[in-house]
Amino acid sequence: MRFLIVFILFFSVSFYSSAQRRWKYKIKVVEHAGKRQRGFFYAAKDDQLILVRKNGDTIQIGADKIERLYIHKRGIVAPFAIAGAAIFFIFAAQTPNALEGAVLLFVGVPIGVSLGLVTGELFANKRFYKRLEAKDIPLIKLELQKYTELK
Repeated sequence: MRFLIVFILFFSVSFYSSAQRRWKYKIKVVEHAGKRQRGFFYAAKDDQLILVRKNGDTIQIGADKIERLYIHKRGIVAPFAIAGAAIFFIFAAQTPNALEGAVLLFVGVPIGVSLGLVTGELFANKRFYKRLEAKDIPLIKLELQKYTELK
């Protein structure tokens, strides 16, 4: 049991430290034409937003094209899902009945993961901007710069 607690603690610290080196905010931009751009939020200017895609490409989207913005913080959902699964795994390991332990393992772990995902999404830092026009981007630029990598 001590080994399991040390193992869970080790992985939680490693996930936390690796999350500090990654992009902190994901963004989804919906243009007026209906095209969706997804990536990581790099910089916000008066006339454009700069995103970095997962493959490293840089996208510059003009303020006149942006209709909606969805900003989401990364790195908070996975620890909750892992903790939910770990709780049911520990319950399964502690039961003396093998059948009850197997049921807790095969049914409880997916339930724990889904409850952890729901809880993580509730605590995630999200921002939504809808019905944007070109004149709105300079007004919300200071608020958007909180979420960018380039301050």
